[in-house]
Amino acid sequence: MARDKNEAINSYIGDMLALEDHIEKALKGQLTDLKDYPDVVTELRQIHHQVEHHISDLRALSDRRNSGGVAQTVKRAGSAVAGAAAGVIDLVRSEGLPKNLRDDYTAFNLANIGYLMLHTTALALGDQEVADLGRQHFRDYADAILRFDTLVPASVVRYLQQEGLPATDVVSQVNRTVKEAWDEVEEAPAAESFTQTGR
Repeated sequence: MARDKNEAINSYIGDMLALEDHIEKALKGQLTDLKDYPDVVTELRQIHHQVEHHISDLRALSDRRNSGGVAQTVKRAGSAVAGAAAGVIDLVRSEGLPKNLRDDYTAFNLANIGYLMLHTTALALGDQEVADLGRQHFRDYADAILRFDTLVPASVVRYLQQEGLPATDVVSQVNRTVKEAWDEVEEAPAAESFTQTGR
């Protein structure tokens, strides 16, 4: 049986609420576990604060929609989405700072694409309120991902040095590599040709 448009949108809202809940718990634990890394904690605290806002926004949105569908969808989708998130964010990790940040980065990208899908679905089905929320949360995660492009290399070098390895400070060089890569992607015509050909 075909879903109606509200059910389609509600399924994405449920997915994102389940994922954000999982990310929030992981970040909350890291804020305590990583207290020896104040620069990292500062970044994570800002992102954690945004995640809490996202959860609040999603819950308020589901309350306003008040169809019962969102609550049921969260229960159905929550375990599957949280299970997928658990694969990239372990709530109790001991592999060291760089791997924790790698897992965070992966989770943020999962949330980022999820919000892009929510935005697209809502826009295509004529629900501007949900489309606007999806767009804002997508931007929030895009910003977090860009900040991690700088945070992760510095954390890797610091961790290697703390492990007693002869690691030199290559952070500026790596940051240039990241910037060059993003600049090249922005200049490449691939996205435009993909849209035009429909492939």
